[in-house]
Amino acid sequence: METNTSNLYDSVRNDFETSPFFNLLGFELSSITEDEVILELPVETKLLNTHGSLHGGVYATMIDNIISLKMRSLIGNPVITINLTINYVAPITSGKIIAKAFVYGEGKRTKMGEGVVMDENGKLLAKGSGTFKVIHPK
Repeated sequence: METNTSNLYDSVRNDFETSPFFNLLGFELSSITEDEVILELPVETKLLNTHGSLHGGVYATMIDNIISLKMRSLIGNPVITINLTINYVAPITSGKIIAKAFVYGEGKRTKMGEGVVMDENGKLLAKGSGTFKVIHPK
């Protein structure tokens, strides 16, 4: 069973690391284990809005992806977002943001999860929840 889990994590990590979109934004998958998946992103000028703080779309993208990465690490199947709700709590202008997710629901076709984005000191910056459709092989 441990080998299957390791293969699953390797597969999820490979899909992540070869994603042109993730590479464009600069996401870093810093940890993927049975207990947690952690996504990090350095705050760069290209990601700032016109007010000089991190663009809200970056928070939303990070929350969407950390929830889906957590789901994939648990169930092994790809998922697609059905619904995503984001609550913005605080701005950030520099440093690094860190995201973690929690997954719940026993459905075979849909799963739900929550994600949080924090700064390097653990201050909450954004929180979101989503519903995801599980893609089953045909």
